[in-house]
Amino acid sequence: MIKRAVLGIVGAFVVVALFVPAGAEALESRLKQGILDKPMNFSDPAKDPTKPAVGGVRWFWSTHARNYERRKAGNIDLIFLGDSITQGWPSDLFAQNYGNLNAVNFGCGGDKIQHTLMRLEGDDGEIRGTTPKVIVLMLGVNNMADNSAEEIAYGTANMVKRLLQECPQTKVLLMGILPTRDRDNDKVKAVNKLTATLENRKNVRFLDIGSTFYGKDRKVKADLFKDGVHLNRNGYVVWQNAMDPLLKHLMRSR
Repeated sequence: MIKRAVLGIVGAFVVVALFVPAGAEALESRLKQGILDKPMNFSDPAKDPTKPAVGGVRWFWSTHARNYERRKAGNIDLIFLGDSITQGWPSDLFAQNYGNLNAVNFGCGGDKIQHTLMRLEGDDGEIRGTTPKVIVLMLGVNNMADNSAEEIAYGTANMVKRLLQECPQTKVLLMGILPTRDRDNDKVKAVNKLTATLENRKNVRFLDIGSTFYGKDRKVKADLFKDGVHLNRNGYVVWQNAMDPLLKHLMRSR
């Protein structure tokens, strides 16, 4: 049965409201303490990336249902999880490079962190009962307008924790948020600086490939994007080439 209700608070992920310093002091505090070590106060609880919420796009449920059916079919060793940037992999390129790794693409356009959390909930959770060798996670760009860098990193850390609860033998390859052509890339870098601290070289690896999307003029390469955010085919080739050495090492090391 596909779920249709918004879940409020998920057991272990109850967030206690405390004051959190803003700006650089907040970032340094998180880096020193560990992102999840200090509970966070969200200025707008409706935008809390740690609470599962239904996505606001018309295709959310149909995408979830399709992913659920694929999950039930089994034979999954590699999961790509994320938003439209993940979902946007050209199908032939994805199959050519990852098909022999029993890979699935569980991206959903429009997802914020909390929406992907919703897709993991309940008996029809998209990774429930799976034992993939690796989950490639790229999320957070759709939270940029609603949340601070610290809040996005906090939500990402919570997501990683959730994935490892569901799949304790799996390795998570956490991708840094990619730069965009029309948003604040300083904020992207701030998020990535924080989420990089989640790497433990055991079951969580962090990979920031953002530099490969910049030209010698230090501007984002326009020829790798369809628009300000979404990659074109060339952009996915760059992603693939930058990620694959680490990804394939992780797939072999399970």
